[in-house]
Amino acid sequence: MSRYKNIFHYYRGQSKGSTPETKQLQIENNLTKAFLNVLQHSSPEMTSKFLKFAGLSSIFTQSFEYRYQLPNVLSHVSSKGAVIGIAESDEVRNSKEKMFTIPDGAILSEDVSILIECKIGYNSYLTHQQLEGHNSCFAPGQQIKEEPIIITWMDIRNFFRRELSWFEQRGEQITCFLIMQFEEFCMLNSIGDRQKSKEYFFLHFEKEAAQKLAREVDHYICSVFAPYLEDAGTKDGIGYRKKGRTKFATLTTARQRCLILHIGRKDEKLGLQMQGKIDSLLGKKYDRKPYEEDKYPHEAYIRLEWVSDLQYIKEFINQAYNG
Repeated sequence: MSRYKNIFHYYRGQSKGSTPETKQLQIENNLTKAFLNVLQHSSPEMTSKFLKFAGLSSIFTQSFEYRYQLPNVLSHVSSKGAVIGIAESDEVRNSKEKMFTIPDGAILSEDVSILIECKIGYNSYLTHQQLEGHNSCFAPGQQIKEEPIIITWMDIRNFFRRELSWFEQRGEQITCFLIMQFEEFCMLNSIGDRQKSKEYFFLHFEKEAAQKLAREVDHYICSVFAPYLEDAGTKDGIGYRKKGRTKFATLTTARQRCLILHIGRKDEKLGLQMQGKIDSLLGKKYDRKPYEEDKYPHEAYIRLEWVSDLQYIKEFINQAYNG
């Protein structure tokens, strides 16, 4: 399925003047919303379980209110109050800069008042100043847990994974669907994964058929060539390298999202020869750009959605490995 079929993943078109910082803020806001959406639209028991997981036990409420971006001071005094900080790391730093004190979200009921601060990225940390600043958003007289509760995004993912089987046994289909969609959203945006997982790259192939074949290609290469295989450390995909040799294959999310086979030296132009054979076999011509003819004559490209069966391209993968 397309990554845009994920209910939490949003369409991000071209944005004039967009920066890496604004892109990260978009993901951060959507991740906070996705997390609260899972709790909000699941069985109320999910929220109770999460609060217990966070160290706030004995919450029996069956009615919660969920808020996003809390600009105003709360008016209700509950029996329990706490600030929860969620980030990639559980390290909390000091900040010399003035910090805004608007919580990213809140979970409220007669029994609890929970304010949430979220960060994403391994270079973005929770700060003592911001977490302490959120205390001013509680209602006057609210008793607050002295220290904020710090949780990582991987903790959140692991919590949902553990609870999935429990809700499956109870037939809570909507709750299970939301958990799985949240997990997929995290994989799509590399949340909780310091290194992008293989599934991250598989999911970035647009067509479901291409995702399926990408997994099959990976399984084939990793099983057949396992004793002599190395990770090529490719930035925009999964690269495969023969030990002591150069890369022979790449499942890439760049260049039209395809399988790239690397064969021979540039001056041999074996990639162009292989491209002709692949195009003839598939009955479709890969649209190579002019610069690719000159710069990458040792590469051949395969659009995975054009391949109905892995058997058709195994010989080309083998040639690239042996080439």
